[in-house]
Amino acid sequence: MEARVMQVLKQSSLHIPSQVLTDQDVADRIRLDMQKRARKVRDHGVFAYTQPIAPTQNVNKGFLLNTIKSVDTHNQRQEVDACYRKRQLEQHLDDNPRRQRQRLDTRKRSRSQDRRPPSRDITASDHVHEREFWAARKALKSQAILDKVGDRMCSVDNAPAYESDEKAAKKHKKRAKNAQKKLKKLKKKRKAD
Repeated sequence: MEARVMQVLKQSSLHIPSQVLTDQDVADRIRLDMQKRARKVRDHGVFAYTQPIAPTQNVNKGFLLNTIKSVDTHNQRQEVDACYRKRQLEQHLDDNPRRQRQRLDTRKRSRSQDRRPPSRDITASDHVHEREFWAARKALKSQAILDKVGDRMCSVDNAPAYESDEKAAKKHKKRAKNAQKKLKKLKKKRKAD
């Protein structure tokens, strides 16, 4: 990039001073313009007069240089920030189980029952009650589904014969090949007719 920057700087430093044009200078420029257009008229016809011969203004190279530099530095910052964010996320995910274990360990090590807040104190019996609650809720949902299904129970004996993914893929490929063959035959018939 440094070579590109130096090249743009050299070109932008070659500033042609503005000068007052005489009538002769203007006539010479018009004559040159007409000669250039005459060459284009031979190739493009009347449309040569609608196309510009050369750019009328110089490109603002300093502006372009600053834009290139700012875009490059912005992209570099974005890459660095993304790298740091990714690293922090990985550390957070790695540290999260350790933190949970540390919290449980600190609760167990508490000396007196008074220090622990009662809302955060979870005992083994609370875990059992919670498991029982969710198991009962799941059993109720399962029973409701069974009531809706009624006698239409699905077992291994009356289950539909589902094919494996490999067999289905093979059948699909075979059907596609057959369709392509039929299409080719139709094209040949049409071509022959």
